[in-house]
Amino acid sequence: MRVLDLIWNRHTRNIVLFLLQYVPAHQRRVVCICWGGTNYNCNPRAITDLIIKKEREKKTQSSSFEIWYAFVNPDAFSTLLPSEIKSVELGSLSYFYLLSSAQFVISNTRFGGGIMWPFKKKRGQFYIQTMHGGHGMKRQELEVKDILSEEYVKLLYEDASRIDLMLSDSTAWTALARTIFAYPKGEILEVGLPRNDVFFRPQEVTKMRNDVEAFVIKTKGIVQKPTELKFLVYCPTFRGGHRKDVYGFDVDRLIVVLEQRFGGVWYVLVSSHPNMRDYYREVYDFSHPRMVDVGQMDLQPILVASDVAITDYSSAGFEFALTHKPVFLLMRDKEEYERGLYYDPQDLPFPYATDDDGLCQNIEAFDDAKYQKDLEKFNREVVGLKETGHAAEAVVDWMEKKAL
Repeated sequence: MRVLDLIWNRHTRNIVLFLLQYVPAHQRRVVCICWGGTNYNCNPRAITDLIIKKEREKKTQSSSFEIWYAFVNPDAFSTLLPSEIKSVELGSLSYFYLLSSAQFVISNTRFGGGIMWPFKKKRGQFYIQTMHGGHGMKRQELEVKDILSEEYVKLLYEDASRIDLMLSDSTAWTALARTIFAYPKGEILEVGLPRNDVFFRPQEVTKMRNDVEAFVIKTKGIVQKPTELKFLVYCPTFRGGHRKDVYGFDVDRLIVVLEQRFGGVWYVLVSSHPNMRDYYREVYDFSHPRMVDVGQMDLQPILVASDVAITDYSSAGFEFALTHKPVFLLMRDKEEYERGLYYDPQDLPFPYATDDDGLCQNIEAFDDAKYQKDLEKFNREVVGLKETGHAAEAVVDWMEKKAL
């Protein structure tokens, strides 16, 4: 790569990219792009974590994968990556070389857009598109084509044309992949999402709960931990145009209702959709003694650690329901929501409301036995839930077979 660095400039860029498309795939080289190179979590991380775990257990490097993550700013992740993972700057010459020579490319968002993947996928390369959520309420992709940019629609088709494997958490999501996700014939592993495997691992659940507790205690300066410290995770989705008026609730009132209904001392953990991270702090008052900003953190540990979830249209609510803990919906703009919904909220197992009064009433009247029955029926009969706790293992097994 050092020789190529010497000839990498604005005059030679196109020539170098043209030459790189003839570089053969390097067996077992893996390049991951998470959230467009802005984070290190979600399904790609769950997959590579398992690869590393398997290699450490074998105590041999004879059949290991060579794992790279492409970041917009690699230095920001230097202390987070295990020693087995290397990083590269997205858009650099080294990145293009690695991308052109990778046997496996893994992304959790639509990926490409010309300069970010300027080569045709070559023989011996495999592209795994994990996406970043499973079945949910809000309409997506080609079903909302009229509100998407022309650039994104073009990227959607470009990305779909490269995919060799998609992952699905349900028969409902598989049907969407075949239609609105523009993937009519390719292979789909209907085994769940790798990032959700943690919900089925009691030891990891306990550790994540302890880690989140420690973070909250430190962040809010809690001197003496309450006997029953409990967490509400609030994880709404984004709206177009950076809309801010539909988020939040009366925190003091909600905490009183939660403590009366479920006992304990409650803190509100406020997460943020990646599309809101530039402005979500303008929406919430994190000076409140019971509100905690977790918007820059990986959502999965927060979901695992929490006792109740409130969302609006986000698929995070369905993932949290894997814990069988209560999910409440607060949909202030249900009638005007720009994307539309797959399900009438009345047909969901989650109590829903359009204002604070309704939300508090739903919490006060929550019937756990009814909730568990409705949730089981919905997962079985409506979405055909396929979460197994072994999704990452299924992906790594698939990669092992292709790497032979």
